[in-house]
Amino acid sequence: MFKIGEFSELTNISPRMLRHYDKLNLLKPVISHKENGYRYYKPEQINQANQILSLKNIGVPLKDIKVLLANEINQTDYLIKHRKKIETELAEKKLQLAYLDRLEEKNTASISKAVNYPIEIKTINDRLVLSYRQKIESYYHEEQLWQKLFSEIRPQDLANLGPSIAVFHGTDAEIIDIEVMIGIPDKLKPTYPRATMYSIGLVASVVMTGAYSTIPNVHADMLEWLKLNEYILNGNIFNIYHSSPATQEQEELYITEVCYPIKIKADQ
Repeated sequence: MFKIGEFSELTNISPRMLRHYDKLNLLKPVISHKENGYRYYKPEQINQANQILSLKNIGVPLKDIKVLLANEINQTDYLIKHRKKIETELAEKKLQLAYLDRLEEKNTASISKAVNYPIEIKTINDRLVLSYRQKIESYYHEEQLWQKLFSEIRPQDLANLGPSIAVFHGTDAEIIDIEVMIGIPDKLKPTYPRATMYSIGLVASVVMTGAYSTIPNVHADMLEWLKLNEYILNGNIFNIYHSSPATQEQEELYITEVCYPIKIKADQ
């Protein structure tokens, strides 16, 4: 038999932790005297203590160690799942370090480039839209497309419209091919027979405020994010204008959601 101090030295488990394991019914002494607090362990329990330490060292919670040592669940299956959990956490930490590198780089750059845009993955449901598409010479001419589109909408329907969307077709810098869309309630489909369903699906999005001049920084962040997360573009980039010059005079009140349709690279 070993007293708690002796057992502690043999197993490298502190007396405090041995008492804690006793309370958890994880590693109980063979003999325990309540009147003087003496605890005694037998030599065979050293192996049990080693098993506890081995599992604890790989991050297994004490509550799970208790179940594993009692053979209430399959240890092989548990360890396979635990490995996958660690690998996932490690990948997330590596990704966070990559983001940290990017943020530190930006902090050494100019103030205008120092903003770090949080990117969200979400699914956008299909929606009924009325659209108008045209090639323009400059992004400054996008307003003309919106004027054309809204000229088709009855004044009494304006309050019931969904968000405004601008879809950018192609990547040719010399040809700007834009399709502007406005959400139409299903009940108004008979009024606007030209309305069609716009299918979107999985997107990576950034909601930004302020002037449109900062949008190139958003695109730079998004492209880096796609690369780091092993996503690829799965459609045309589009903007959702939650607040725009049509509703706000001050550009600092503009709210723009930049969206990239995506899919995992392995799915291509």
